[in-house]
This record gives sequence, structure tokens and C-alpha cells, in this order.
Amino acid sequence: MYPGIDIIEIERFVMAFKRQPKLSERLFTTRELENLTGKGFQSYAARFAGKEAVLKTLGTGLRGLSWHDIEILSVLSGEPLVYLSPRAMELAKARGGSQVRISLTHNRTQAMALAILS
Repeated sequence: MYPGIDIIEIERFVMAFKRQPKLSERLFTTRELENLTGKGFQSYAARFAGKEAVLKTLGTGLRGLSWHDIEILSVLSGEPLVYLSPRAMELAKARGGSQVRISLTHNRTQAMALAILS
């Protein structure tokens, strides 16, 4: 079992989006953007923290992967689920895992994620 954790200052995340209007398309898949429609920047920041936490569970950082290799979508109940691309799944399997569970949270100033590869 490999954990990964990440925390983000939401204001810094917002400033990055203002400087780079296409950043959301680079960081999130079309399905993620649809899933986030109508939600505030806190939710975007939490998803990004989630991707960072997943990369830590894989032990790679972003080397050899793109932000689109990790997809975090919420089901109707609100639970976030992690979907890995075949390339990311290979890395998970190399570490002895087959799924990533994730928890996302935020307040007004920070967003945080905890991921566990099992």
C-alpha cells in the first residue's frame, strides 16, 4: 500500500488560471471539466491536488505521464473515483497495486487530497 498526499493554496491556483487561460484543458480531461461544471475553484484545486497525490502513490511524479493519464470523477453520491490510463496502470501494477482510492477536501484557502494505491 502506497499513500500520497498533496495540499494546494487555492489563491495560487486561481492566479495560475488567470495567467494561463488554457490551463484547465492541459490539466483536466474533457470528462473532468464536464464533471466540474458549475463548481468553484476550490473543486478544481482539490482535483489537481488529487492528481498530484496519485502521482506520489505511483512514485514517478509526472515523468513519463501527462495530467490526462489520471482522471478523477465524482459519482452521483459525490465520491471521487480515480481512473488511470493504461500507461499509469502499468506503473501502479509495477508497485503491486491495482486501484487508487482518493479523498478530496477543501476550505476557503486550501485544497488537499490523500490517495492510496492498493
